[in-house]
Amino acid sequence: MPLNPKTYESLVADLKRLEEENRTLKQTRDDIANKQSDLIHTLQFTQFSIDTISEAIVWLDEDGNYVFVNEAACKNYGYTKEELLSMQMFQVDPLFSTERWKAHWQEILDRKSFTIETINKRKDGTPVPIEVTVNLVEYGGKQYNCAIIRDITEQKLSEEKLKQSTIRLAELNDTKDKFFSIIAHDLRGPLGTQREFTKILNEKDSKFSDMERTTYLKMLEESSDLVYSLLENLLDWARSQTGNIVFQPTSIPFFDLIQRVISLLKLSANKKDVTIINQVPKDKMIFGDLFMIETILRNLISNAIKYSKIKTEVIVGVLEFDSIKSLEAKLEYKKLNSNLPTDSTVFFVKDSGIGMQKEQVESLFRLDKKFSTKGTAEESGTGLGLILCKEFIDKHQGNIWVKSKPGIGSTFFVGLGQNAIS
Repeated sequence: MPLNPKTYESLVADLKRLEEENRTLKQTRDDIANKQSDLIHTLQFTQFSIDTISEAIVWLDEDGNYVFVNEAACKNYGYTKEELLSMQMFQVDPLFSTERWKAHWQEILDRKSFTIETINKRKDGTPVPIEVTVNLVEYGGKQYNCAIIRDITEQKLSEEKLKQSTIRLAELNDTKDKFFSIIAHDLRGPLGTQREFTKILNEKDSKFSDMERTTYLKMLEESSDLVYSLLENLLDWARSQTGNIVFQPTSIPFFDLIQRVISLLKLSANKKDVTIINQVPKDKMIFGDLFMIETILRNLISNAIKYSKIKTEVIVGVLEFDSIKSLEAKLEYKKLNSNLPTDSTVFFVKDSGIGMQKEQVESLFRLDKKFSTKGTAEESGTGLGLILCKEFIDKHQGNIWVKSKPGIGSTFFVGLGQNAIS
């Protein structure tokens, strides 16, 4: 049966309908294209964000294989992306083994998300402390650990600095307590003696014989010497603790400096008929802080006189490595001065006095342990002078050590970290 021809009006209607469908299809196509463009842009933006952040992002499967790494991971570890994706996490984390990873993976399954600290090694072997935020994710029917890794080197350094500051603060508090103890005990004694003897001399001077007057005046003199020496060291030590002594190294004629210190202590030496011998070459120059070196010498020579027997010698000299005879002594010298430049100056102050026991030597440079021994003429001391010496030697990045035997004498060695100038 023949089809009836469409009327003009029906043809126009069909055309309009087709045009409308065409517009709808075009709009749908454009919408899809826009959505695809937005999706591509979003994916590119996401990828850019992941690759430009400083934290490393890695995906690990249940066997510890890397299945995804961002650019930061490659940069931080020093590997290419291809290298990392062919590796397992055990190869960069020395703290993990296969067994530990299995336990760790089970923990991931149980806890889903948590944070741990561990250590990773870069390609060049450099260890890096890291903080890892673990996240359990599922994709494509498989489970992964999406780990965000942050380098915490600076944090660890800050923690260590804080720890050291805490230790230093505790030491300063102990030092402060010791400081007040010295003032309260050691300064009160000689000052009290002066006060009492002054009162006695004032009230009964006319009744004393010449011998009694001489004896009391000698006691007052010794008491005054102790107070002066103690105050001098206390003031220097306090200035050192508050940072008011500025380290100012310069070239110093060493022989002349020693001679000046000897002249200052000549009276104390003459009382015991102790001879101080300066064996340092006259042209010897050292590089150091003049005030600090003079303070070190003053305390060491003063102590040597204090513990020397009557009519003995105190020797000040320079120790040359080539002059050391025994192999054992040379090895010990190298061990004690391993941190010093090869051309550094080592000088010594040697006496033939009463010497020290091992436990005394070990307590010499510690403010928290008072171990003061009376001199051969019953001279008192606080040990603060050697503490001051140690602090000033530390300023020079040097060393101080002692060789001593009871009844034979002591030798104090000082190695200056700053280079010596011959």
